[in-house]
Amino acid sequence: LKAKVKLLNRGTDTLIITEVKPGCGCTTAPLDKNNIEPGGFATLDVTLNIGSNTGDVTKSISIKTNDPDKQMTSLMLKANVFVPITIFPRYLSFNKLYTNEETIAKVVITNNIDKPIKFTKIVSEPANMVINLKEGYVLKPKESLPLEAKITPDQPGRLSAKVTVTTDNGEMQTFDITGWGNIVTKEEMDPTQLNNTNKK
Repeated sequence: LKAKVKLLNRGTDTLIITEVKPGCGCTTAPLDKNNIEPGGFATLDVTLNIGSNTGDVTKSISIKTNDPDKQMTSLMLKANVFVPITIFPRYLSFNKLYTNEETIAKVVITNNIDKPIKFTKIVSEPANMVINLKEGYVLKPKESLPLEAKITPDQPGRLSAKVTVTTDNGEMQTFDITGWGNIVTKEEMDPTQLNNTNKK
């Protein structure tokens, strides 16, 4: 999201902007000049990367000046983000991963618009992960679809997973569903956890 914000000098002396500091790395706000003559203005070129955020988003930018009466000013950025497709939760979370045992992670894909959305291409990785979503599937208006990802790891280590979906929706042509987990062997488990597992 982009916006241009003008900073007006209403005083009788030159206003010097000494620092512009966005509240987080998702916001940038370069200033076209730091010294503003009386009655003049400078322009902030604000860019807000919303990432996968939806709904109400609020960010801030701190502006420091040489004005003795107001050395610090906060500029609030507010947006209500609507996207055609939402994923909940945002990630595939493989909580317990053991070698040679199948584990399932789930998310729900929701079509938020009044038109059907077709999934034209689906790529998942790693290669041994199996998902229940097929190319050509049409997600009906307001429909929610549970997506299941199954994997049976063959060796311990860190799991990094991703499902990339291409759609026929012009506003959201592709989206990624990422996932992760830590793969261990039964022998690597804490003895108390192993006992609890055996009791179940």
